[in-house]
Amino acid sequence: MKKFLLTFTLLLSLMTAMAQDRYIIFLKDKANSPYSLSNPSNYLSARAIARKTRMNIFIDSLDIPVNPAYVTAIKNTGALVLNKSKWLNTITVQADTAQAIAIGNLSYVKRYKKVFGSNVYKTSVNKFPEENIVNPFNNIDSSKYGNAWNQTKMLNADVLHQIGLTGSTMQIAIIDAGFRNTNTHSAFDSLRIKNQIIGTWNFTDNTPFVYDYSNHGTSVLSCIGANVPDTMIGMAPDAKFYLLKTEEEATEYIVEEYNWAAAAEYADSAGADIINSSLGYTEYDAASQSYTYADMNGVTAPITIAADIAVDKGVLVINSAGNSGNGAWFYIGAPADGKNVLSVGAVDPTKIIAGFSSNGPTADGRTKPDVVAQGGPAWIAKVNTGGFGYGSGTSFSGPIIAGFSACAFELFKINYPAANPLQFKAWMKEHADNSMNPNNQYGWGLPNGRKLFDVLGINHLNKSKITLYPNPVNDFYQFNLDHTQKANLSIYSSTGAKMQQLDLYSENGNFKFETANLYPGLYVIKIQTEHTVYSMTFLKNQ
Repeated sequence: MKKFLLTFTLLLSLMTAMAQDRYIIFLKDKANSPYSLSNPSNYLSARAIARKTRMNIFIDSLDIPVNPAYVTAIKNTGALVLNKSKWLNTITVQADTAQAIAIGNLSYVKRYKKVFGSNVYKTSVNKFPEENIVNPFNNIDSSKYGNAWNQTKMLNADVLHQIGLTGSTMQIAIIDAGFRNTNTHSAFDSLRIKNQIIGTWNFTDNTPFVYDYSNHGTSVLSCIGANVPDTMIGMAPDAKFYLLKTEEEATEYIVEEYNWAAAAEYADSAGADIINSSLGYTEYDAASQSYTYADMNGVTAPITIAADIAVDKGVLVINSAGNSGNGAWFYIGAPADGKNVLSVGAVDPTKIIAGFSSNGPTADGRTKPDVVAQGGPAWIAKVNTGGFGYGSGTSFSGPIIAGFSACAFELFKINYPAANPLQFKAWMKEHADNSMNPNNQYGWGLPNGRKLFDVLGINHLNKSKITLYPNPVNDFYQFNLDHTQKANLSIYSSTGAKMQQLDLYSENGNFKFETANLYPGLYVIKIQTEHTVYSMTFLKNQ
């Protein structure tokens, strides 16, 4: 009898939960907030404030959180508060009809909208199927990158890696559907050992746990952060990561866009440099929520509005273009339609555009995608096998570009410390391989790490007339300048701040300088003699 009562109670609880819908509550204002623009440390991390300051981005009313008094009053109706968006000034709640009406009667509520109904629960489906693809390469390079070599070399990302640009100063937020087994998969041993996963949050269940649900985010993360020599090296293996779940995997409803907005705000407030999103929205399970192509105009979808705001706030947002190139939809989805968003299409291993890659232009006539990378297929971590394999989709070309951008942005900041995401985006597109003839399949094309490196005028270590050793360094660096007795040395951080300036003297041309007082990370050294100026990078060990 007790067992029957327990079963009945659990069933009743489940039915009650399912009877509650989800609503977006649109607020009128942020009046009488306890937060102020004069004290941003109450709602932004020190790293976020420093990033905005460096980029000359003003903190404004969008940064002020949703008024906590409003949140409390909404909770007092009995509704469950799931997420809040300060940029959109909305609150996502789970509530029954009576609670929703009570919320709608509050004086500061503009309106409310049902975004997820009790009749939408379905049998779980995989919205991101993984393909088992036969190795498409002949004579695969046997370098440390393993089968990820082609997708790495296609962008000349190895050139950046060789000089220590591996994302070590960058933080990347991955917004996705779940990260099943990321906490155990061998692809991420290095991330776990070095504590490079610095934050997690599940915006669909309001918990920190993200290591189940979908395989999709796990494969996406591997394109950036995998570090298994001779098997797979990701594009930015030394970056730090926030793993953020926003997808309701079994269904497709507009509530996911508001989940995404909350996640993007989390990333910005924490101080992340880059958001990677291999998600896109066009048509929903509820036809009333679906978009038409005319809506892909950069100003309609809530997720696109939030993505563009994130860029304005100093975060580089990179989003997959979509996989509708062979389908009835054909075009990119939201938020890839964003004016500020760096949208990414997919090419095959021979640099030919993949048929499935979604096309531009946006509905208002802008060229999309912005750039492309290998995604048809790419080498990724596989959850179903516990190993590695091939998978196709702009879901993977997107994070390949995100990891590449982390390394290239490090280089860009050395020369332009105040550079913002839009300046970086323009610079990378300007030096991509289709920049003279961008189109709505290939965009501006494939970025090129070697070209980006060369145009900034920093000599590649292998081409320099002098060599710093050892590199990476612990406490001391040395270099040799034959027939030179005096050199002026300046050391700059990856953000462009001058850390040291020294006059060095040597009778035999062998110079030595101390680096024990430098924090771990990437630095630029400029050495000036009577006749020549040398410029190169070095890496200080952890």
